Amino acid sequence: MILKSYIIENNISLVDKYEICLFYGENIGLKDDIKNQIRKHYLKHEVINLYGEDILKNNKLLENETYNSSLFNNSKVIFINEIYEKIKDRIFDILENKEKSIKIFIFSKNLEKKSSIRSGFEKNSKLAIIPCYQDTERTLSEYIKKHLRDYKGLNQEMINFLILNCGLDRKILRNEIEKIKVLFLDKTIVTDKLFNLLNYAYNTDFGKLRDTSLSANKIGLNKGLGNTTLQGEDAYFYISSISLRIEKLKEACIQFDKNKNIDLAIENLKPKIFWKDKPIFQMQLKKWNLKKLEIASKAIHNTELMIKTKSELSKSVLIKNLLISLCCQASSSP
Repeated sequence: MILKSYIIENNISLVDKYEICLFYGENIGLKDDIKNQIRKHYLKHEVINLYGEDILKNNKLLENETYNSSLFNNSKVIFINEIYEKIKDRIFDILENKEKSIKIFIFSKNLEKKSSIRSGFEKNSKLAIIPCYQDTERTLSEYIKKHLRDYKGLNQEMINFLILNCGLDRKILRNEIEKIKVLFLDKTIVTDKLFNLLNYAYNTDFGKLRDTSLSANKIGLNKGLGNTTLQGEDAYFYISSISLRIEKLKEACIQFDKNKNIDLAIENLKPKIFWKDKPIFQMQLKKWNLKKLEIASKAIHNTELMIKTKSELSKSVLIKNLLISLCCQASSSP
């Protein structure tokens, strides 16, 4: 049985009707939101987290959890993270014998139309399958209004600015909404304060540094580092900003390898790159390939590790060194 994700979001109790619910798609933020709603809905249930890889390795793992009631109470919720065609039969086999009090929810990446798991769920009225498509400006606009509905002063300009800064990524948007709730405890949003918060959160100056570095602009980076003060306490934000862009470039490289067309590769990205970012992103894509991006990811990981473990080192210096290293990597031969 195919269900719409927004229907489930608006009425989570609908999942009670189905033996197993499968949520699939590329919208990680949406799946996280639904998972949190399920946790709250089944608050008194014991929660078990299983992973597709473990089920694949252990033939009895899924059976043991689904055929036996909870040791602590009468009910439990099982989350299965990722699913593979090889465990399809095990999923369908447990339908007849599982304890009725046990609820099963599967969260998976995108499933192609030819997937036998997807087909099996779509055709079975006891099962629910919910595609989690990427958000649009419209869906995120509604998301903001829903989560900030009790706040005075919220207007469309603010909503548009939030959406622009999150890059259509619900996970990022959710974090920004939480920051807004912390800043405006009186539930009255002040425009200037909000824009200052957003500029801080996405740090326009740092965004320029990151883009200059990943574009192999050594002169621009040198100038930018001289004119910009990096705050050590914001190191994790800087790391996150760089990492997100590297991951997005990886996705674009994979798309480019398929069609050898840069414009098409960027257009196929989900979430899509905002039009303002397309020129600089296109320039960066010309400088990087998957091999170089993997090296960049390792450099980011090593820097993050040093930030966490080497308290005697200046965090801002580590970030500057990372930007310089990435700039050199971008300008190197493939």
